[in-house]
Amino acid sequence: MNLDLKTIGEFGLIERLKQEAIVVPDRVVMGIGDDAAVLKGEGGYLTLASTDMLVEDIHFTLATATAREIGYKTMAVNVSDIAAMGGIPEQALISLGLRPEQTVAFVDELYAGLRECGRLFGVNIIGGDTVSSPRAMVINLAILGRVEEDACLYRSGARPGDILLVTGNLGAAAAGLDTLLDPRPATAAALTFARRRHFRPTPRVAEIRAAVAAGGITAADDISDGLVAEIYTIARASGVGIILEAAALPIDPATRELAALYQKDPLDYALYGGEDFELLLSCRPERVTAVQKAVAACCTTPVTRIGSVVPAAEGIAIVRAGKKLPLHPGGYNHFQRQ
Repeated sequence: MNLDLKTIGEFGLIERLKQEAIVVPDRVVMGIGDDAAVLKGEGGYLTLASTDMLVEDIHFTLATATAREIGYKTMAVNVSDIAAMGGIPEQALISLGLRPEQTVAFVDELYAGLRECGRLFGVNIIGGDTVSSPRAMVINLAILGRVEEDACLYRSGARPGDILLVTGNLGAAAAGLDTLLDPRPATAAALTFARRRHFRPTPRVAEIRAAVAAGGITAADDISDGLVAEIYTIARASGVGIILEAAALPIDPATRELAALYQKDPLDYALYGGEDFELLLSCRPERVTAVQKAVAACCTTPVTRIGSVVPAAEGIAIVRAGKKLPLHPGGYNHFQRQ
């Protein structure tokens, strides 16, 4: 398969891979194109499978992150993929490409971070592989999980009339990255909050399980490449339009403080920053309050209404200061020149 990596984006890559994919129809429920592949399981459950690769100097740099932080985040971003499907993470396999000069102590700390996050979410590390990488460190984690047959969430389920929801708050991970790349004086509280959100995101497993139990969730996606990128993903997969309310976006005061310090619009952090690993959900309007109450009772995590799903003909837009404006696509794209 020939890929023009200078111009292709994630959505285009997925479509190409779908055309080339070889699947066994009697086992695969959903293959390429969602947060995880979905396979037929046993005992009323589906099997979820996902994988993510982290590359040195793209996803992390050893100048700003410890080995333990890298390990923790590697596990967390994969657990988040299972959460986005409504599922429970269970098993993981780790493959490492290590530069020759990296030490056993470094690898021990990396695995300490992987195990720390794994224990929090009940994930067992059951195997993997280790090879030499001459130029950059590479970590690949494959994860397996499960979800009830009638509870699996996809990006393609949103319907006009649904309410758009998001867990937690937005933009802090991007603000944390700025503090690492361009250190400036800020309050200790703001720095601690943003850097923790950058290095130690919280996969919303308990939150999605509570939301699914409350009923009414029609689609889900985790926010890895930025809120706007995930909005476009759900809109394309579901064949709908989305209207976002700028004033409703949950942005922590610490993120706003850092945005002012770096002379940025906090809304840009929230819309395009990425790596928040919160969940973007669409929900039937009559179940929104029940979902919010269920998640708050379980985890104290806020679930905020940030917009609505509309017919595709209405497009993708944002309401800001009372004006409806086009919401331009954006977010992280591995195949664009940086």
